[in-house]
Amino acid sequence: MNILIIGATRGIGYQLLEYALSKDHKVTTLVRDPNKLEILLENENLDVIKGDILDYGSVRKAVKGKDTVLTCVGVNITRKPVDVFSRGIKNVIKAMEDRDVSTLISVTGIGAGNSKGHGGFLYDKIFNPLFLKTIYEDKDREEELIKSSDLDWIIVRPGFLTNGTMCGKYRVITDLNGIKSGKISRNDVAHFLLEQAVTPEYVRQTPLICY
Repeated sequence: MNILIIGATRGIGYQLLEYALSKDHKVTTLVRDPNKLEILLENENLDVIKGDILDYGSVRKAVKGKDTVLTCVGVNITRKPVDVFSRGIKNVIKAMEDRDVSTLISVTGIGAGNSKGHGGFLYDKIFNPLFLKTIYEDKDREEELIKSSDLDWIIVRPGFLTNGTMCGKYRVITDLNGIKSGKISRNDVAHFLLEQAVTPEYVRQTPLICY
């Protein structure tokens, strides 16, 4: 595979980068600060492009020739207005259409779209409204933009993230009726993302993944 990861300097994106390289895939990353990937820069299968998801030119450059694009963008907790997800995905979608790249896998989270209300009482009624409201408002906008595109998209909604190890065993839930999300490690999210990049099974679906 020849894949692009946007948002690879930390969290899920970094775990995905390490995992994909361990499987000998060719990986391009679009990052604002390449020095954050210093430990991996000598890997011959890694191409690092300095740029920003909010800059269309760098996104278009990074997308060229890829089999799959994966976005794992994150922001720090804030109550201020957020638009990086929606503005960024507009650039990604346009660049993929311009470059004739069809497969997009994007990570949002529990609380986006119709997964709202499936996180449990404390998360749904207290934590999300108080600390994540503006973030998830923009993730909702991001999801709608993805869904309205003609791409072969998969929107992945991880449950509550941990730093646990990769076990490769978790639930993939597409029918949320009666479901409350559980935990999942960033490593296992990376496992699922790479599996979908290699053999997409959930095209035009929004799977929730948790243990």
